[in-house]
Amino acid sequence: MEATTGNKIKILPEYIANQIAAGEVVQRPESVVKELVENSLDAGAKTIAVVIHKGGKQLIHIVDDGCGMSRQDLMLSIKRHATSKIFTPEDLEAIVTYGFRGEALASIAAVSNLEIRTKRAEDELGWRLISEPNKEPIVEPISMDNGTQVFVKNLFYNVPARRKFLKSDLTEFRYISDTLMKIALCRNDIRFVFYDEDSLIFDVYPSAPKERIKDLLGDTVYSSLISVDYEYANIHIWGFIGQPHLAKISRNEQFLYLNGRNIRNRALTYAVYLAYEHLLEKQSNPFFLLHIELDPHKYDVNVHPQKHEVKFDDERFIFNVINTAVSKALSESNLAPGVTIQSKYEPLQKVPTDERYFEENFKLVNKITGEIVEKANHWNKPQQNFKNRLKYTSANPTSDRISKTLENLLKPEKDLNQTLEEKKPWKSIYQIHNKFILIEKEDRILIVDQHAAHERILFERAKKAIYGNYTNTQQLLFPVTMQLNPFEFVAIKEIQSELHNLGFHFELMTNGEVEILSVPADIISLEPLQILREILASFIETSEIQKSNKREYLIATYSCKAAIKTGQALTKEEMESLVDELLKCETPFACPHGRPTIIEITIDELDKTFCRNL
Repeated sequence: MEATTGNKIKILPEYIANQIAAGEVVQRPESVVKELVENSLDAGAKTIAVVIHKGGKQLIHIVDDGCGMSRQDLMLSIKRHATSKIFTPEDLEAIVTYGFRGEALASIAAVSNLEIRTKRAEDELGWRLISEPNKEPIVEPISMDNGTQVFVKNLFYNVPARRKFLKSDLTEFRYISDTLMKIALCRNDIRFVFYDEDSLIFDVYPSAPKERIKDLLGDTVYSSLISVDYEYANIHIWGFIGQPHLAKISRNEQFLYLNGRNIRNRALTYAVYLAYEHLLEKQSNPFFLLHIELDPHKYDVNVHPQKHEVKFDDERFIFNVINTAVSKALSESNLAPGVTIQSKYEPLQKVPTDERYFEENFKLVNKITGEIVEKANHWNKPQQNFKNRLKYTSANPTSDRISKTLENLLKPEKDLNQTLEEKKPWKSIYQIHNKFILIEKEDRILIVDQHAAHERILFERAKKAIYGNYTNTQQLLFPVTMQLNPFEFVAIKEIQSELHNLGFHFELMTNGEVEILSVPADIISLEPLQILREILASFIETSEIQKSNKREYLIATYSCKAAIKTGQALTKEEMESLVDELLKCETPFACPHGRPTIIEITIDELDKTFCRNL
């Protein structure tokens, strides 16, 4: 066989190598914003403004009043591995700046049209650099104020495969908003201005840490904060945690910083959860904004291209310090028992070894109704749990009858359906523990779960409304202004049309304000603004839902949040009306999440249970 000639291994052209390397640092517009804002902070800026267009895909414009660059530094800034932060291997062992890799501007320049304008205070004129991928940059003098401006245009225009996988403009905007929020909450000594095209999202001036939380997250969070300030073995934990009532299903209001750098760490986050262990319901996530101050030699931030993850010398010990700091703060607020940390700590038996505790909600299909529901808040096997809820043993003489009743529940066309269609007149109707409705008939009793029943009613109405087949709105006598945080403001923009169909009519204003004009008629007597907040929180938590499932998810969330709650007292007329409306539903026997709305027990069955027929 004739040997092949020529080398199979070749050196990649520089522009292709740069595009590949850029993928490690620049994954989406949010990555660009993060890197550029961190550069501004390292440059000593006191004011940083961010303007984006089309979710950052079309334009990202960053303006700062930092130290600026000389012409020579400007030329070097877009070269790979060019940095002003580290010079020796020892510098890597104690990194205190945000940027240090020397890859940010080079990576951005490889996948966009980049323009940088910069001027130092000591220079009469500034300099402008214009860069396009695979072309020599142009540098020319320019008249401008002190500081630096960066324009990133047409991100990934030369990498179509990467651009194709970007999310919608609003979703990409949400990522950017999330990152800027985290930076602004940490660096309360800096003024941050954030625009989405012509819409001002926030403009916050230097203030105390607690005031910055108020400016960005609102009065409700501000008025429910608990201070944390604890130091042990040269580790200082300080910041704020929220009172238990601030807990949400979303984890967006949880912020953890290491020497001023936002980090992600599941174990350290769990240390906070553990302190709240007996104060919160399952699936509730406490608010916290905590700073860890630690010797830079005790950790390494150079383990992730985007510097999100950190490796600690002794993570277990830091876990214990954080847990003690939060527990101590809760105890001092009379919310939890006091604790004392021990110098000889034990292994962390409660730290999860897998991601089940932190796993994202994902979609689950109700096999009974075909509807899409959340896994996190409900059972995984609804049909099996129907049986578990009845708590009959296999030895019980009524078990066969109960099994048959369950079959009726799962197949409404059988006897139970016929029974309910003949529901009137019933002998009497009662409410039990403000939770269940008990209906007495001639030969049986029916037990209705009031929350599940109302949830089913609202679900079917909302489904008709959101698809335009049903009008379900009630105009408010006086419009109500609602202040949203940036997360909520972005979410409400993304699902504005769906909320409108549900019955929430509103106008978006500036600085995160929304003027509510009307709300769904079904919840006019409840707390519509709180329900709207809960819908937004749920949507934020599951922001990766595919477009095709967005409407179904919103319908299910709305019906759950707006439904009559367990513990709510009902009049006889309200109970009768609820049962009447339930029986008009297309699927009356299960709520949207698969739980039964109603069960029956016959008098014969009760007689057998009490051995009356033996």
